[in-house]
Amino acid sequence: MSITVNVYSDLSCPWCYVGKRRLDKAIQQCTEAGITVHWHPYIIDKNTAEMGEDYMAYNTRRWGGDGWTRSLRRAGQQDGLEFKNWKTWPNSLHGHRLIHLAGLQKGPEGQGKAKDLLLRMIYEDGKNVSDIGTLIEAAKELGLEGAEDYLKSSSDIDLVLSQDSYAKSQMKISGVPYFVISSDSKDKRSISLSGAQGSELFLAAFSHVTK
Repeated sequence: MSITVNVYSDLSCPWCYVGKRRLDKAIQQCTEAGITVHWHPYIIDKNTAEMGEDYMAYNTRRWGGDGWTRSLRRAGQQDGLEFKNWKTWPNSLHGHRLIHLAGLQKGPEGQGKAKDLLLRMIYEDGKNVSDIGTLIEAAKELGLEGAEDYLKSSSDIDLVLSQDSYAKSQMKISGVPYFVISSDSKDKRSISLSGAQGSELFLAAFSHVTK
């Protein structure tokens, strides 16, 4: 029995960072089925400056401050995420391209590793993944070939934007992270989850789709 998880997620969404950690924990605990995760782009705020924006300036512009992050940080700490050096609210377009390239070269596992690395760079290492140079650095760490030329070109920009548009207009996804969990069981069951759900809910969903 195999399970597929399609995740719609934005690098600039801190709850997507929490959601990925919780999904990963659930996958580690699931022994009944093989699980493959595919990551899909979603861009929450297309008005974010091309090179990203200062953390506090962005929070002040959008919400009048960063008070809302207190509950986020508490939730993250329970899952081992510190948000210890979050300096920038990134423009995620080119980060999504890098994740796509990782998928092309190294499959779903490569996508997951790219996602992990970029999230860590944003929220723990204080790096700006809006910057092509930072993404080239990430690509080297991931062992991707031809990444510098790829990232400096316009390759797959339209693809990322069209996938983002499809998620919003056709799938009606209005918030992320968003998870579509399915299996190859006889009934082809699937279930969708919205938000950074707890690992126990993912485990329940895995059980549901494999019955």
